[in-house]
Order: sequence, then structure tokens, then C-alpha cells
Amino acid sequence: MKNLNYSMYTSDRRSPEIVVRELGIRYMYAVPQSLYDAWHFWGCVNIPEVLPSNISVLTTKPLKAVGHGLTEKQARSIIAKGKQC
Repeated sequence: MKNLNYSMYTSDRRSPEIVVRELGIRYMYAVPQSLYDAWHFWGCVNIPEVLPSNISVLTTKPLKAVGHGLTEKQARSIIAKGKQC
């Protein structure tokens, strides 16, 4: 399980949630990040080996995102789910 960053700097004007689902990726939470023109997808599984250039692995830990789109309960559920994988 990984967390992904979806940069809005792309010519694809579809919703990030639609694009990610069409790639076959399943996720726990999708959080828009307006300051960064991005979306964070938390708790992702079924990630293809090759991702579009505007999607990258997010290095931020879930607990660091509390108050920036995630609640503490959500962050802890991502961590717990990751330990099960």
C-alpha cells in the first residue's frame, strides 16, 4: 500500500478521482490540496508499475497530514491498513 500525489499540472481535465479509478487504483481517502494544485490519494492498492508523469508516490507520512486534509482517525486507519498489507 502506498500514498500518491496527483499533480493538476496536466492537460487531462478529468477529475483526479476518475483518472485514478480508471488506472485500476483503489484508495481509502482522496484529499484535494488547493495550495499545491494537487490531490493526495491515501491508502492506495493495485497501483500499476508505470504511472502517468503527473502521479507520483507521496513521501509524506499520514500523521504529518493531520489537519491538512486528514483527521487523526483517518491517518491511523491508513497506518493500520498498511501494516495488514
